[in-house]
Amino acid sequence: MNRALRRAALGLFAAGATCAVLSLPSAAADPVEPSTPVAPLAAADDCTAAGLAKTISSVTAAQQTYFAAHPDLNQQLIEFTRQSAFSAMGSFNDYFKDHPEEADDLRGIQAPLGAFKDRCGMQVAPTDALAVLGDL
Repeated sequence: MNRALRRAALGLFAAGATCAVLSLPSAAADPVEPSTPVAPLAAADDCTAAGLAKTISSVTAAQQTYFAAHPDLNQQLIEFTRQSAFSAMGSFNDYFKDHPEEADDLRGIQAPLGAFKDRCGMQVAPTDALAVLGDL
C-alpha cells in the first residue's frame, strides 16, 4: 500500500507541474509534438475509471521519461515543491515563461488527459480525480 501511495504522489506531482505549464500561454503558433510518444487515445466507449487510470498512467510514464531526459528541469521542479504552494506556483510560471520549448513539450505530453476529459464529458479534471483516489 505504501508503494501505491508513493506512485500516486509522484503522479500528482508530475500532473501538478504539468498543470502549471498548461496555464501558461503557448510560445509557438503551432503545437509542438512531444519528444516522448504517448499511447494513442482510447475509443469513446472507454470512458471508465479504468480508462482514466490507463490514460493517467500513460501520461505519467511519458512525463517520467521526459523529466529523466531533462535533468535540469527535473531538479528545478522538485525544488519548487519545497516552497509554499503560493511561491511554488509563481516559480513554476516564471520557469516555464523562460523555457517555452519545455512548456510546449509538456503540454503535448499532457494532451491525452485533456482529450479524455473532453471526449468523456468529465466536469472534474483527471488530475483532481487522481487526487481524490490518492486520499483514500
